[in-house]
Amino acid sequence: MPSPLKVLTLLCVGAAAAAAVGCSKPERPLAGGPGLTADKADGSVENVPKVPDNARASSLTPDQRSIVVARIGDRLITLGDLEVRLEQEPVVVKSQFASIQKRKDYLAKMVQFEVLVLEAQRQGLDKDPEVVETLRQAMVRRYLQDEVKDDDAGKAIPDADLKAYYDANAQVFHKPDQVELSHILLSDQSKAEEIKKELERGAEGNSAKLIAMWNDYVVRLSEDKVTAPYLGALGLISKVPPQGAEPAEIERLAQIPKELVAAAFGGELLTVGPVVHSDKGWHVWMITSKAPAVDKTFEDAKESILARIVKRERDLKRQKLLDDLRTRAKVTVDDDAVRLIGAPKLESALKPATGNIKAGGGIAPSAAATAAGAP
Repeated sequence: MPSPLKVLTLLCVGAAAAAAVGCSKPERPLAGGPGLTADKADGSVENVPKVPDNARASSLTPDQRSIVVARIGDRLITLGDLEVRLEQEPVVVKSQFASIQKRKDYLAKMVQFEVLVLEAQRQGLDKDPEVVETLRQAMVRRYLQDEVKDDDAGKAIPDADLKAYYDANAQVFHKPDQVELSHILLSDQSKAEEIKKELERGAEGNSAKLIAMWNDYVVRLSEDKVTAPYLGALGLISKVPPQGAEPAEIERLAQIPKELVAAAFGGELLTVGPVVHSDKGWHVWMITSKAPAVDKTFEDAKESILARIVKRERDLKRQKLLDDLRTRAKVTVDDDAVRLIGAPKLESALKPATGNIKAGGGIAPSAAATAAGAP
């Protein structure tokens, strides 16, 4: 007996199988279908009026839709079923069904799929835990799609509200050029120069090698013990504070040595720059990412603002639905036992973090150093 996963896979690909399978001759009331007149019986498919892609109305009469074109045990496939399935295909796929033979081939594939479904059910796979869980997830997706619709969302939002959002989020739509900077702080110039050369020689122009060496060197050698565990990350920096920046962000930027900032904006991505001296010491530095300036007018940002508001409304609607369902289902949770499960074992890796330079020369991690992505 084939494994449940293997049969499940066959079910998933059955509808798209390349080889057509035979089936018994379909029963039909009339050779041409009910209501088909003689003058249209010999017409080619090209002469049949085409239904627009977005139209849901059938091109068949009710009698024609009821024609049984295939029978698989007790399962019937009607001409209407076939029409619906063809209409659900993407445009690029539907273009392949211009010929009658192609549509017959498609029907054969539908039959093949039903044959596989029938055999899988005979083997009890409709009760297999994997299949049941897949069905449960599909039901939830479909339920949420039907319940949390936003077909008309955004249509009633006036421009004044969109403009208010634009004005209140200036930092999102207006940003200066920014780079993400990491450094190794040393008190000795010759040592800083030697580390720079070692990094360049060891990396051999390979970014992956450079990052691996940098991660090792900064943790072992940097005298900035606050940022060293975070791979020397100073966060996103800019020559001028972003519009609408919080006071803490402005203070963080002001504490980063101006000599280092000036050098960084002339540097290349993932390349060790020239050693820089400041009142903090000697900096070996590297740019890990760049963010170009953003300056969007209201008209430029209007569409993205509408999308953000629509998403927010959809999320609120979804959350209210879930809250109501939880109340109706009388949900209770006692999650204290979760502590009995050990934490997942992950490969230990130090990740870059943002930081604030403190008065003593150290750099303290700060979430404010991470700027939002460009809209």
